[in-house]
Order: sequence, then C-alpha cells, then structure tokens
Amino acid sequence: MTSLAVVIPLFDKREFIGDAIASLAGQDAPPDALILVDDASTDGSAEAAERALALHAAALGGTRLDFVRRAENGGPGAARNSGIERVDCELLLCLDADDMLHPGALRHMREVMDHHALAMAVIGYASEPAGEVFPELELLAGELQPIEDGLFLLAEPLRAAAHPEFVMGRASNVVVRRRWLGAHRYGTAQLNEGVDLWYRVLKDVAAADARVGLIAAPLIRFRVSPDSLSHRRCDDWRMLEVPPTVLRYRHSSDSGDRRMAEMLAARWHDHALATLPKEQRPLFLAHYRDLLRTTVS
Repeated sequence: MTSLAVVIPLFDKREFIGDAIASLAGQDAPPDALILVDDASTDGSAEAAERALALHAAALGGTRLDFVRRAENGGPGAARNSGIERVDCELLLCLDADDMLHPGALRHMREVMDHHALAMAVIGYASEPAGEVFPELELLAGELQPIEDGLFLLAEPLRAAAHPEFVMGRASNVVVRRRWLGAHRYGTAQLNEGVDLWYRVLKDVAAADARVGLIAAPLIRFRVSPDSLSHRRCDDWRMLEVPPTVLRYRHSSDSGDRRMAEMLAARWHDHALATLPKEQRPLFLAHYRDLLRTTVS
C-alpha cells in the first residue's frame, strides 16, 4: 500500500487535539508517518498531544512519529510547512488539530489514489455544529465525471476549482502525491492560505495533464469553533486580509486565473459583509472599491 503521511499543525487546541489523534489511531490503516508541529502553543496543547500519543501508542505502533516544537508562533501555514519538509512518504494529507477523520478514510484515500492514478484528490467533509457539507453534487454536476460510486474525475480541474460551490483547501481537504508540491508551500495569510497553495499545485498538475479526483464521501469531520477565522466576527474592516490568490491572479493574462480570482473575491466580499458590523461595511466597500470593481460583478 502506498505510504501516507499526516501533518497536524497545532496551536492552542488542547481541548481537541486528543480527538484528532484518536481518529488517526482508529484508522483501519493508520498513517505511515505522523508529523505533529506545535506552533508555540500557550495552553498546554503540546502536553495534551503527548498524552494522546501515549494513550494510543499501540494503535500507532507502526506509525513513525515526529513531534516538532517551534520556539515562536508562525501561524498555521508556517507550521504546516515545517511538517511538510519532514515528509518522506508518497502521499500527504494535512489534518487540522481540531478535526477528525472517518475510520476508513486513510485506506480509502490510498486505494483511490493508486487504483485511479490520481495526482491529487479533493475530499468531502461535514462540519459541526454548523452542519456544512461539501460537496453538494447536484450543484457541481457539470464539472464532474463519475468514476465509481462516490468518486469523480475533474475533467477540467482549473475550471472546477473556480466554481463558486467548489471548496479546495477548507479543513485541509486535499490529499496529494508529495512530488507535486515541488517548491510550493503555504503562505503567511491566516485565511484562504489553503486555497492559495492548492490552486498553485493544481496549476502544475493540470499543465501535466495529470488526473485530479473528488472523493464525495465526508471523510473529514471538522469543527467550526467560535474563534474560527472563517466565522469570527470582525469589528475592524482593516483586519480583513485580501485573499492571496486574488492579489496573485487578478491581473493575470490567463483567463482561468482571473476567473479564480473573481470567484474568491466574491466570496471574500460576502464574508466581509457577513462578519463586519453594519457601520464598518461602507468603509470596507469604499477602500476596496477598485479591487472589487475589477473582480466582483
């Protein structure tokens, strides 16, 4: 079976990291490697992780464990990058410290990636308590080619990625062959950093005409916590970062890149209006008027 590594970035998730590790220990095919990167947690998360690893030592007996402790907090992207540098398995999956995997998730990912020679696959998820589910297949029907029950091929991956209902990078819902990462790494943005990385990787995959799949089953269960960046109320419009992919591609000569930037700008616009107080919204719209005019119709 193809080797698979899981990277977990950890920062102040003491309450949840035990569940994430337990979900790996409960796999019928545990990961070959687990790289856990504590990003200078202040709430005892590292110690909670050590207790969970000890509790599940027998189940993870065949898993190479690598526990990295960063001296300074660098953000989730930097933590993931530290873990990625240590991956020597063929497949890579990042798992957020407050999320969990379905018991058969890793075996299913391996089998799908190998049997259908996929370079990367986007994975279904369900959130709690918000009840968000991805994918809603009826909304993406025009982008998908069925391969087998619950598995689809993205015939035009870049076009699919720019579809408003397609989500790639949320809850770290991508499994990829490590070699396709090349020099690509997470950036410093706190929000949309996953989309930014995986779109860049996807461009390389698509240019090589390699295969990209969508696993529709909700193999990831992720928590939407009150302090989640995607749901947190924002009292100051200046604290809302422009998605890095929008800045990177809004003036691209490639129409597919611009389509991706336009879709993400529209999501960001909607996110801002939903999270800002009423009196802050006109300030946001006025400041980003030119950007939104060129990207949001």
